[in-house]
Amino acid sequence: MIEVRYLISYKFKTTVMKKLKYILFTALAGLLACDSFTELDAPPTQIASSEVFIDKSGAESALADIYARIREEGAVSGNASAGTVLLANYADDLTFYGANANLEQFSRHTLVDSNTYLNTLWRAAYSQIYAVNSFREGVLGAQHIGEEDRDRFLGEALFLRGFLHFYLVNIFGSIPYVTSTDYEVNRSVGKISEQQAYGLIVQDLLLAAELIPETYPSAEPVRPNKSAVHALLSRVRLYTGDWQEAAAYATLVIESPMYSWQQDLDQEFLRTSPATIWSLHPGLAGVNTRDARSFVFFAGPPSIPTLSPELYASFEDGDLRRTAWVTEIQGTGGPWYHASKYKKITNTGSSEEYTVLFRLAEMHLIRAECRTMLHDLEGARSDIDKIRSRAGLGGTTASTEQALLAAVLQERRLELFAEQGHRFFDLKRTGNADQVLSIAKPNWRPTGVVFPLPLNELLLNGNLLPQNPGY
Repeated sequence: MIEVRYLISYKFKTTVMKKLKYILFTALAGLLACDSFTELDAPPTQIASSEVFIDKSGAESALADIYARIREEGAVSGNASAGTVLLANYADDLTFYGANANLEQFSRHTLVDSNTYLNTLWRAAYSQIYAVNSFREGVLGAQHIGEEDRDRFLGEALFLRGFLHFYLVNIFGSIPYVTSTDYEVNRSVGKISEQQAYGLIVQDLLLAAELIPETYPSAEPVRPNKSAVHALLSRVRLYTGDWQEAAAYATLVIESPMYSWQQDLDQEFLRTSPATIWSLHPGLAGVNTRDARSFVFFAGPPSIPTLSPELYASFEDGDLRRTAWVTEIQGTGGPWYHASKYKKITNTGSSEEYTVLFRLAEMHLIRAECRTMLHDLEGARSDIDKIRSRAGLGGTTASTEQALLAAVLQERRLELFAEQGHRFFDLKRTGNADQVLSIAKPNWRPTGVVFPLPLNELLLNGNLLPQNPGY
C-alpha cells in the first residue's frame, strides 16, 4: 500500500533503495550518536544529498525516515518515555505512582537538567530538524525531481521544521532556531527569544502553505497537506494572540470539503475518521499506536501513569467522553483510570488506529477562543456547543467573555487530554499554570513553565547559557 511505502523507512525493494538505506542510515546513525546537534559534521549530508536524491522515490524514502523518527521519539511520540506522556505527567492530566526516577521527576516537578528523558526530548527534536534541513538541501540540489514534487517536498520540510520548533519553544522557552546543516554555523548557534522563534515558525509555515497542495500524497492523511499547514498556523496564531488570523485559519480547515465532523466518539481516533487532518502511520501493517501501549493497563495499582483523579472528576455527569475515552480499573488503592482514546495495543492484522496530531475538534476550540476575544460571543458559543453536543451535553451556560474563555479552557481539557502536551501548553499560555499546578503539584514553582536546558548541551555549547531560571 502506498502509505506503508511512505512510512516504513527500512523496507526498500530496489537496488537504489538498498543503497539509500545504507547511506542514509549511516549518516543519521552518526547523528544519533552525538550528544548535541552542534557536534554534527558536514560530509555525511553531502554524501546523502548526492546519492539519496537520485529521483522522486529516493526523496520519498528519505522523508519517510523523518516521519518514522517523529513517531518513535520526541515531543509528539506516544512512546512511554517521549513527549506526550512526559507533558501529560508534567501537567495535571496524569499521575505517576511507579518507580521510574526519570518519569517521576516530570510527574512530581522535581525535574533536573541531567534527566535522561529531558535530554532525549531536546536531542530528538534537533536531530529531526537536522534531518529535515538535510532533506531540504538535498531536494534543492536534486536534478531529476519534477517541479510539482519538488514544491511538495520543500513545503513538507518547511512545515516539519516549523512544527518541531513549535514544540521546542513551548517546552524550553528561548531556543536555537536551526535552518542549516552547516557544521560551523551549528556548533556555535545561540538562543533566540520566544517571540523571534515564533516569527521564524510563521515564516516557514507561510512558505509551506504556498508550496503544499490541498491533496494528500497518499490515500490517508499521514503526510501534511495545505490544511495541516493551516491547522498549525491556526494553533501558532492562537498562542501568539493573533485572534483574527487564528480564527481565519481554523475556519479554512473547518470549511474544507476534505473533512467532516465525526459524531461518534468511539470512531474519533480510528484511522478512518473523516475529522483527522494529520496523523502518524504506525509503521507496519497491523501495528497500532504507541499511545495505547503507553496509557492502557489492566490491573491496579499500575506501574505506568494513570489519569489524575482531578481530571476524572472534571467531567460533567453524562459526558460521553468519560465513557468513551476513559477506562476505570479496579485494584488495591483504586479505582484507577487510564486514557482509552486509543485502545488497540496488539497487532490487529490491519492497523485500526493512528496517532492523530490535528483534528477538527481542536479547530472549533481554537475558533471559539478567538471569537470570544473578538467579542463574537454567539459564534463562540456555537463552536463550544458543537463539542458539547457530541459529548451528550447541553449547550454552554456561559454568557460573558470571561465565562466563555473559562468554558473553552475546560472543554479543551476534556477534549484534548493526553494529546501532545495540549494541557500544559494551555495552562502556560493562558497564565493559569501557577493557579492550577500549585494545587495539583506540590513541588510546583512559577519558573516551571519552561523545562531546564539539558546539562550536557550547556557544557557543549556555551552560547546556550544562561540556564533557564529556577534550575
